[in-house]
Amino acid sequence: MTRKPRLLALLTDGYGAQGGIARYNQDLFDSLAEGGAQSVILPRHGDAGAIALPPGIRQERAAFGRLRYVVNSLVAALRLGPFDVVFCGHLYMAPLAWMLARLLRARLWVQAHGVEVEDAPGGLTRTAIEAADLVTVVSRATRHTLLSWANLIPERVRVLPDTVRDMFVPGPRSETLRARFGLGAGPILLTVGRLAASERYKGHEQIFAILPALRLKFPTLVHVVAGDGDDRARLEARAIELSGDRTAVRFLGYVPEADLPDLYRSADLYVMPSTKEGFGIVYLEAAGCGLRVVGGVGGGSADAVSGEQIGVLVDPADGTALEAAILRLLAMGRTTPDAVAPYRRDRFAAAANLLLARLMAHPRRMKGAA
Repeated sequence: MTRKPRLLALLTDGYGAQGGIARYNQDLFDSLAEGGAQSVILPRHGDAGAIALPPGIRQERAAFGRLRYVVNSLVAALRLGPFDVVFCGHLYMAPLAWMLARLLRARLWVQAHGVEVEDAPGGLTRTAIEAADLVTVVSRATRHTLLSWANLIPERVRVLPDTVRDMFVPGPRSETLRARFGLGAGPILLTVGRLAASERYKGHEQIFAILPALRLKFPTLVHVVAGDGDDRARLEARAIELSGDRTAVRFLGYVPEADLPDLYRSADLYVMPSTKEGFGIVYLEAAGCGLRVVGGVGGGSADAVSGEQIGVLVDPADGTALEAAILRLLAMGRTTPDAVAPYRRDRFAAAANLLLARLMAHPRRMKGAA
């Protein structure tokens, strides 16, 4: 009987963590476990203590300090091995992952998402990435950028896009939620994501700036912003300044994932003209719940917003184009579940397990490996 593959995973965000990268990691390792793989996860962030992990997955306690994380990784590698694959969930962890792969005589799998590949790393990080047996990326744009500076055979860099969870499906509009947040008659434009100063490329301010023109046509239109972060206070002030009306934008703060489907269903259009998304899973979550979306040109958004059944991409610097896109998609109404069928979980799981099987079929590339 063939032995089940064993992976040692170095993750920034594991089970119990929040955000897009955490969700991607959880979907990936859930899928690999369903395929029979066994994984030991070493997270920087995430507490899995209250979570029933899938059979075959073990997550160690998070280690916040860099030195502590390195020591814990070495101990876990030696104590819990052998391992066939070392998975590196973020490029900045690549040197440690490469060292562990050499120590364990294991294959090296590196994951990239988007913004982190924009600037070519130097020294040991670049060497480690180029030593990988497999690099997976979430979009064609990320793949193109990484290959522009990495000395990698293109066949070793594969696109494994985000997946839409089964909870994101059409459903009745939640009037209760609308009333709870005092959203009024609408239309409601929705944006979901972290309000971080490092992520101002998401385009909130460009939406605020066209709200006066949109409200001439729809006096009760509201822009609902879900999410929290260090840029929230500034964005709240900018919303009033640019829209000229305290009622035009509603900030909901952090919304738990379990409540997101109802939030999407309560809106009329998803708008996030971001220019640097690695992929943009929120676009597909919204479309999965029936919303058309307006995204921004640049980054990996073109993979998520792949046709007008999902939505359109615009240059957020062109306010006229952004306004026109919003008005046109509002008039088109809701989309159908077929829009996101290629990104559903069954296809993601099949693709992830095929990549692992192919990786296991190839000889180890680590120098000195058996």
